Amino acid sequence: MPARESGEPDAGAKRRRMPKQQRSRELVGRILSTAGELFAERGYAETTTNAVADRAGVSVGSLYQFFADKDEILTALQEEWTTRLGAALDERLRADLGAEPAETIENVLDIHAAFNRDPPGLLGFLLTSPTPAPSEPRVIDAIRGRLVEKLEILAPQMPDQRRFTAASMIVHISNGLYTVGLTAGATDAAVRAEVRQALLHYVQSLLAEE
Repeated sequence: MPARESGEPDAGAKRRRMPKQQRSRELVGRILSTAGELFAERGYAETTTNAVADRAGVSVGSLYQFFADKDEILTALQEEWTTRLGAALDERLRADLGAEPAETIENVLDIHAAFNRDPPGLLGFLLTSPTPAPSEPRVIDAIRGRLVEKLEILAPQMPDQRRFTAASMIVHISNGLYTVGLTAGATDAAVRAEVRQALLHYVQSLLAEE
């Protein structure tokens, strides 16, 4: 991750203060949403805490009450968006347990596209950050677990270890939305089509082995 901007507090400092009152929570929410817009528009290096505070309509001092530096802002955004995306995917996969693979793939891509539209590119930016969100391993485990459940229905004779490996591969192929499409992700029609085809071909090849 790029070095912190000059004049910011020590990047190793922990989150300074957690918002407890409604007004403070609203202030932190405004800071985070504004930072997300700027990160998506300008990138991490070109976004400063001063710019975030200015656009959010708060003083830099108020921002520093809750965040020691923009690293902390980025981490908080990653945590929020990773958790929200994971919950949405988990709910969709649970609802789609009995659906055809092509339908599930389309639904999952729809979720990625919806999350990455507002603000444009933010989800892609957060998911390709050099430093992953603390909750990312837990979220990936939950999604992989749902995929294992679906494979148990689609391919009941598949060995457990193969099923686990296949679920992991599906997660990594899905991440191609952001490693190939960068921040555009599933909002890029061409990238979405390629990832859809790769996922469908992989799943169909698994089922053909049964």
